[in-house]
Amino acid sequence: MEATRIIQRVLDSNYHLAAIETDDSDRLIALFKRVTLTTGRAVYHWSADAGLYRLGVEHIFIPRTRTPADVLAYVSASRHYGVYLLQNFDTALHKASVQRLLDEIAGLDDGVKRLVILVGPRIDIPEGLRKRVAFIRHNVRPRKMASGQ
Repeated sequence: MEATRIIQRVLDSNYHLAAIETDDSDRLIALFKRVTLTTGRAVYHWSADAGLYRLGVEHIFIPRTRTPADVLAYVSASRHYGVYLLQNFDTALHKASVQRLLDEIAGLDDGVKRLVILVGPRIDIPEGLRKRVAFIRHNVRPRKMASGQ
């Protein structure tokens, strides 16, 4: 349950940007799905293949959120609470336009709680954003095998 506690601390923080390095993104996404189902908080997942959708309602995709710039524009314009898990966003992170959008989101002070969380095995945060990003390493412990296996 340590992972759930860490996730809760990030959600309750004042950060607008976070990065969670993990070798098991599926497990991490499942933890966030449990958070959204138990708390009602809006948690969204994005991948380049599918675009953006709300966890728990996986069959409904949000239009015009397939590209990194589009999803960040959506987040910036949103007027509702939201946690946005952006999976395998590394290539986009090194584009100046994406960095500007992330910096804009980090600086928003409009009373709307938005949290963009970059998720992946290795996340190289550009120098200009490092001070604005909460960085977490999600360690997955190997499961113990039952005796005789």
